[in-house]
Amino acid sequence: MPDIAVVGPWAKEKLEALERYLDFYAKVLKNQRWRTIYVDAFAGGGRALVRANSAQEDESIPLFEPEPASDVDRTELIDGSPRVALNVANPFSRYVFVENDPARCEELEAVKVEFDGTRQIDILRTSAADGISWVTARQISKATHRGIAFLDPFGANLEWASVEKLAATGIFEVVVNFALSMAIQRMLPNSGEIPAAWAKTLDAYFGSRAWFEEVYRERSGGLFNTPGFEKREEYADRLLQLYRARLKAAFGHVSTPRLIRNSKGAPLYYLLWAGPHTKGLQGADHILSMGESLSKKRGAAVAA
Repeated sequence: MPDIAVVGPWAKEKLEALERYLDFYAKVLKNQRWRTIYVDAFAGGGRALVRANSAQEDESIPLFEPEPASDVDRTELIDGSPRVALNVANPFSRYVFVENDPARCEELEAVKVEFDGTRQIDILRTSAADGISWVTARQISKATHRGIAFLDPFGANLEWASVEKLAATGIFEVVVNFALSMAIQRMLPNSGEIPAAWAKTLDAYFGSRAWFEEVYRERSGGLFNTPGFEKREEYADRLLQLYRARLKAAFGHVSTPRLIRNSKGAPLYYLLWAGPHTKGLQGADHILSMGESLSKKRGAAVAA
């Protein structure tokens, strides 16, 4: 068997939510005039192995790369997001899979051969940012096209500029993995003394330096009145609401978040939907509410 990516059991919950929304979306547009596009900006290879629940879950995974495969704790072979999208009952008119890893691209090429004659598939061996630029530069318009982009980055490897490009088309909805606990929080030391490379990544992810004020405040009081910064107690919620607010401003509507936890109950990331249409919002809120989400009260600051 080729060196297939290994994921935690929580990936199944994420993929199930994606599958439900794609099925909903495709049914709504089934008899409409638009050509439909599915974009997977961090596609992977099409399948993955799920670790056993008993596997160690210290979340000590890299910030910017998928988990390395090992010879232990492998259990179930599952379809990744490309196959989930390809197998919806009412297929999209076109599929664009963006993947920068050569080995994963080879897996995707095999998937393309498997679906030859039944699906129109483009495989772009490039970064997510360049892939999204390629898609948004195509001859697509609101009069002729509708689309969904699945943005499931490794760590914080998603640039806000790319999200804005998708929003600017007026065509795309997005389903986003907001990797708060798995990636973003790791780049936020208590002291506020953030390495330049991490700060640059966070600037690109949020689209500005606004994240810093949501996380830190100037230290005050104390025995020695030491100058500097300290974390706000509620900084995680503030970061989530900041990102939701940015999505709402860009797309028009944003869903209530769905919290994904690992098998020990620790929070990992949130699934978010954003798009220009109320029908999509209704479907996304219904589907994402099937899992754990923030309460309407906590999310009221960015009501959709």
